[in-house]
Amino acid sequence: MSIWRIKAYWLPGDTCPIRDWYRNQDVPVQAEFDVVLETLQATVDWSDTSSFGVLKRDHKGLGEIRFSLETPEKRRFRPVGIWPPIAEGEFVLLAGCEKRRNGVLIPGNAFTLALEYKRRLADGEGRIDDYV
Repeated sequence: MSIWRIKAYWLPGDTCPIRDWYRNQDVPVQAEFDVVLETLQATVDWSDTSSFGVLKRDHKGLGEIRFSLETPEKRRFRPVGIWPPIAEGEFVLLAGCEKRRNGVLIPGNAFTLALEYKRRLADGEGRIDDYV
């Protein structure tokens, strides 16, 4: 049973940054992301899981979904969305990135872009729709 609804932000012109990020990932990354989203949808309190974290300081207003893959070297991923939610039980995905061992994000501006998308949405630019 889904407790949470996962949404995605669409820019004007029908571009969806999180879907674009997802499409650019290899199949194992896509599969792990799908599993983590399913788990979070059925989790009442996301703070009780290691799969989610609230961002602070410069990125306040965002939350990151956390998952990793064990390849020859561990790869960590951080799709990011609006937190706290705009609507109860609804998480809006904005962008995605990979977090390297040294803390460098790829793309490096992923969280800054997510804040920009959040601002644009608040200003009435773009739309949110179900993430499928």
